[in-house]
Amino acid sequence: MSCPCESPAKPISFSSHPCLKPKGGNQPMTGWICDNDGRDVEFISLTEFLPRVTLIAKGVPDDVALEYLRQSAQTFCQQSRLLKRELRLDVQVGVRDYYLEQGDNEQVHVVQSVHLGNRGEKCRCFFEHFHSPRHGFCHKHFTFEPNDKIILSKPPKFDGENQLQVHYFAQPTQTACDVDKLLFDRYHDVVVNGALSQLLFMRQYDFADPQLAVVYEQRFKQGIAQGKIDVQSHFATNAPSSLAFKGRI
Repeated sequence: MSCPCESPAKPISFSSHPCLKPKGGNQPMTGWICDNDGRDVEFISLTEFLPRVTLIAKGVPDDVALEYLRQSAQTFCQQSRLLKRELRLDVQVGVRDYYLEQGDNEQVHVVQSVHLGNRGEKCRCFFEHFHSPRHGFCHKHFTFEPNDKIILSKPPKFDGENQLQVHYFAQPTQTACDVDKLLFDRYHDVVVNGALSQLLFMRQYDFADPQLAVVYEQRFKQGIAQGKIDVQSHFATNAPSSLAFKGRI
């Protein structure tokens, strides 16, 4: 699979791929911050994962490796629901549509809950972002329309700050160059294993090794299972390794 910004058959240059930047000096951390259950979120470039991938998949073009690293991070976040996000939006009189601004590197995977005002009107739903819009309906008061719109059934009769509270689980976008630093700090091996499980099946490259790919695939699945356990146990260090995630791992 090739990167949408550059064909793997062409030479890689820093100017031709948006995720590849010249190394030199200290690059500032991406400044987009959001609330994640009390945790300030920092982002780190996907290129930081490359050394471990290219060590095994020798000769793989960087843009190809980045595509599979991105896919791995997406799959891990989708299945583990690791990246919990909260947004509070202002409401306006007569306005029903509200957009969830998440930056360039993340998008909504699952909307967990929507809470409007102080009257206790609360909608809880689980919505996969790739389903059709009709599956976004979750409550008579609210509709979620992919990928980023909340629609209120009745327009507010008042202006109010932070009156629309949305909890959701995020995942990297298809063009993300940066991911939540938590993936690098705690799940670096998992993301790398997921990328290698696909790359090593690519027989057009000398590094291809289908048997080793199966090994990395198993490690990736184990990493996803551990991510689910971490989420369910709220990262408690004494959580049993067999803890089920909603009945299954």
